[in-house]
Amino acid sequence: MRFLGDGSRVARYTSYRETNLEASLCDIRKKWDGFDQVYNRRVNDLMSEVYDNLAEGKRYFLDKTPRYTLIAEEIKECFPDAKFIVLWRHPLAIAASITSTFFKNKWRFEDFEIDLTIGLDRLNDFERNHADEICSIRYEDLAQSPAKVLGKIGHYLGIDQLALRAAEKLPESTGGTLGDPTGTKKYTTISSNSRDQWIHEYNNWYRRKWARDYFKHSRSKWLADKGYTLPEIITSDNGGAYLTGLKEKIYVKTKRRSRERRMIRAMHKDFLTPQKHNAPKN
Repeated sequence: MRFLGDGSRVARYTSYRETNLEASLCDIRKKWDGFDQVYNRRVNDLMSEVYDNLAEGKRYFLDKTPRYTLIAEEIKECFPDAKFIVLWRHPLAIAASITSTFFKNKWRFEDFEIDLTIGLDRLNDFERNHADEICSIRYEDLAQSPAKVLGKIGHYLGIDQLALRAAEKLPESTGGTLGDPTGTKKYTTISSNSRDQWIHEYNNWYRRKWARDYFKHSRSKWLADKGYTLPEIITSDNGGAYLTGLKEKIYVKTKRRSRERRMIRAMHKDFLTPQKHNAPKN
């Protein structure tokens, strides 16, 4: 459901022509400079009512969607009084988790590259712009010292004794269809057992090269400030597991080309010629 995220921040494939919608909104803004204020207020009213009902009388409702990183500033404009908790994790750990969770340990990120690049960059900008208004934590700290981190969150939210919840059993499911399909089954409480296991996923030259290339970007400077650097096992790569890495490189390129062809076919079928695709049969 599209409420936020204009064309300058996100890209979409739609049958209603997203570019035309953006042009129409631009025309409205030129005609009426109060449009965005009213629009944001109405989105706030709508989603606040939705959250109130989903919260079932509780003080807070947590809306956790990874790709909110792309529109964090818009969300802040729309919900200026909301509480924002920014959860960081080592990007190489995120990459390894994506691989093991969604692709059966095959190294591919077609649908997630934006999260590891633009998404993280915008989240860092958001944190810097609103440092005094948000609560920033690290996954690694939460896993290692849950009571301490929960205490910090509790202080931010005004929830007394939240730290005491650290040892409680975690819910098996939130009742929805999305989310982590493996972690909730593997752990019943907050655990540090898998905090650094991701390092062992970089077990061939291709993956280690990918990691080194990732850290050549200028974002490596602010990542280092957060304690996220290249592990020694990656910086001291000796080029081992050559055949495994070569097979993975070929696999990635093959899957990437296959995905591009599927996207072109889908665009042509469902978006470029929707009237033909949806025409009634005689």
